[in-house]
Amino acid sequence: MTEETWLLPYIEQSAGGLAFDIGANVGEVTAAIAEHFEGVLAVEPDPRAFKDLASSAAKNVLCQHGAAAARNGATDLLLRPNSVQSSLLEEHPIGAGDQTEAPVIERVGVNTYTLDFLLFIARQRFGDLPLTFIKVDVEGFEGDVLAGATDPVFRSVRWLIEIHDREREVGLELQRMGYDDIEIIPHPHKGAHPKHFWVYAEPMKTK
Repeated sequence: MTEETWLLPYIEQSAGGLAFDIGANVGEVTAAIAEHFEGVLAVEPDPRAFKDLASSAAKNVLCQHGAAAARNGATDLLLRPNSVQSSLLEEHPIGAGDQTEAPVIERVGVNTYTLDFLLFIARQRFGDLPLTFIKVDVEGFEGDVLAGATDPVFRSVRWLIEIHDREREVGLELQRMGYDDIEIIPHPHKGAHPKHFWVYAEPMKTK
């Protein structure tokens, strides 16, 4: 796995059922998730990364080429030299220290899917497996991804979300879905910008 091995405890404590990996890139984190869940839907818009993701995916992983967003449709993906920095945003968001410049080298059209629609896609493959965990790593587009989650099922999952200076948008979306137990996870990279971090949100516990 990559430098994000420190995320493993959050993945492991959510084990079982169905998981989404939104922004799967080449699938290194996806592989770790697949070890702990019966089914995984891995979504990646960058065609370079998606090729590697699809070729290495475990049997319990369904790979979907496209981008999660607030609505179904199509848009331009802005490719950067490194696929981990490709984004739907014109300007690459705040990230870890020591990152090289991330100029746009190409625009490619991609389909966009709401989380509601991605849930429908996952149901075709995995049936009624309970959705229990969602990881989101989408280079600044995280608020828009959460905006596409309106099905009640998204109120009872555990979320692990990378934040790129979009904490307000993410916070409002989590609040909309009823989450009040949110852990801030500082980025382990020593040079990371203070507005580049992760959050872990658990469903409200019923009495």
